[in-house]
This record gives sequence, structure tokens and C-alpha cells, in this order.
Amino acid sequence: MLAIFPTPDERFSPGCDAVPDPRPDDARWCVYRGGDLLLAAAPDDGPPGLLDAAAAAGLSLTRTHHVGRLDGHPVLAGEVAPGAALPDGLIESNLRAASSVLRPAEWSAAALASQVLHWDRTTRFCGDCGSTMSQPDPRERARRCGQCGHVVYPRVSPCVIVLVHDGERLLLTRQASWPAGRYGLVAGFVEAGESLEACVRREVDEETGLCVDDIAYQGSQPWPFPHQLMVGFFARYTGGEVLLRDGELEDARWFEPGAMPTLPPRLSIARSLIEHFLQGGR
Repeated sequence: MLAIFPTPDERFSPGCDAVPDPRPDDARWCVYRGGDLLLAAAPDDGPPGLLDAAAAAGLSLTRTHHVGRLDGHPVLAGEVAPGAALPDGLIESNLRAASSVLRPAEWSAAALASQVLHWDRTTRFCGDCGSTMSQPDPRERARRCGQCGHVVYPRVSPCVIVLVHDGERLLLTRQASWPAGRYGLVAGFVEAGESLEACVRREVDEETGLCVDDIAYQGSQPWPFPHQLMVGFFARYTGGEVLLRDGELEDARWFEPGAMPTLPPRLSIARSLIEHFLQGGR
């Protein structure tokens, strides 16, 4: 079975609690401005990292949340206004790009912070009666309506991602928005009333016109864009010719192990599935 992340994560432990007052001096901060993550530039030209308490103290933070502990230190999340000026020494990065410079545990913390802030931002008002929502218990990630009692938890959207194989070769796909030459895997959201296996068959058929069987679960990964859970599978090709049917893909083709294109980033489950297959894990 594919292990996407160490279990349990020894460096970052997700959690939910009140934001301490005063804010602790040893806190690590995942701060976003206009959807971009703020990072502290390293003084020795090393890779940037999450903000420490001193860096966060100079920012006007809103929507602050406790999201866990990193190396024993509390991890806090917050936002600054999109047009807010930044002190010297801070840089902006979108979360995808940050995956290439942050340590995996730091990126996991930033990813969870992004999802929690998105939940806070998009659940200010009740979807049933329109009244203001609140989080009465900081130890429970739940917003409640004071008028009708409606409760909203952070949303998780299940998606399948599947490596289709035929003997030694594997099917890779490309979206036009990706960097030049990069290929990935068939993926898509699970629909209401649909099993994961049924979603695999449907997505492969809709995107490429191929039929698959022997669908085998390999692993999963939370994916904060904005709140997916990617569920990874291998599936064996059983018939059909590649035909781009629904307009989502720019290209889809078979690749041999010795002639691979540019692959997805290493932190992604897509890359893990491909490497696991190439190493004989099928």
C-alpha cells in the first residue's frame, strides 16, 4: 500500500483549540494575504519558512485560529487584508509553489490553515436562515447559527485520482493550464450517490474514453485547493481508444517507463502514485 505521508506525522499534529492570549512567543504562524501564504525570507539565502511570533506581531491579523503543533510549538493561522503593506523580510507565495520550498510538515500546517481560513471566510452567515454564524467552542471546529441552530463543519470534497496501466505502460494526461510538458493523472470529484470505484470508471471514461477494471486503492492525501481529499487508485486498462471527450484535457497518451514526461510536484499524490508504479508497486 502506498504511504503518502508518515503516519502518524511526528512533526506536525493537527489540532483545534483557543488562540492563546497573549499569543505565545514560540508560535509558528501560517498567515495569508489575498490567498497567498506569507513566508519569512532566510537571512542566509536558505529556503523561506513559516513566520515566527516576532514576524507575526507586526501584522494586523484577522480570523486567527489554532491549527495544531509543529515540533512542539503551537501553530496559529491568520489573514491580513489583501492590500496590507508587508514589513521587510516577508515574501508572498501561492500554496502550490510553497510546496517546493517548505519542509513537508510546514506545508501540511500551511495547507490545513488554508482550509480552516477558507471555512471561516465562507461560513459567516447561515445557509438556512441567513443569520450570523459563530464558533462558540474554540475546541470544536464548528460554526453554529444562533437563530436556527444550523451547524457547519469544514467542508471536505472527495476526489478520485487514478493511474491507469496496461502492462508496463501507464496513461498520463495533461491540462492546458499546467506548465509546459507536465503530465499527470485522471482525476475528478465524486458525485452524490456515487461510490469511489464508480467515480473512477466514470472519470476515466468521460476524460479519455477508456474502460478500466481491477480498481485498487493505494492511498490518500488532503489537498487544500480549497478542500479536497484526493483518494488514489490504480486501475487496469480493459479496452477503448484514447479520446478526449469532455474538453477538460489537452492531451492524454500512453507512456513507457523509460520515456516519462515532466511529472507533477513531489509533494502531490499524483507523483507518489506514478513513482510507486514505476518502482513495481502494482
